[in-house]
Amino acid sequence: GGVCGVGCGGLCGAAGCRGADPFPQGAQCERCQPLFVGSARGGGSCRPCRSFCRLNAAVCVTREELERARRDPARFPLD
Repeated sequence: GGVCGVGCGGLCGAAGCRGADPFPQGAQCERCQPLFVGSARGGGSCRPCRSFCRLNAAVCVTREELERARRDPARFPLD
């Protein structure tokens, strides 16, 4: 694989990022995997949602996803 961007700290290949932080994804390891939150760019890291939410939730949603679910909970349930 090729050398990843700064946020990866390892190598990118067909299988994704292989570096110090095992949870980023994307061509340049710029996003966190599902159920992880943070910024993998610029040397950042991805944390499990459960850790980020202080053990109160296992799933993280964006502000946009939360607002969409509040507007139309039947169509966009959070449970």
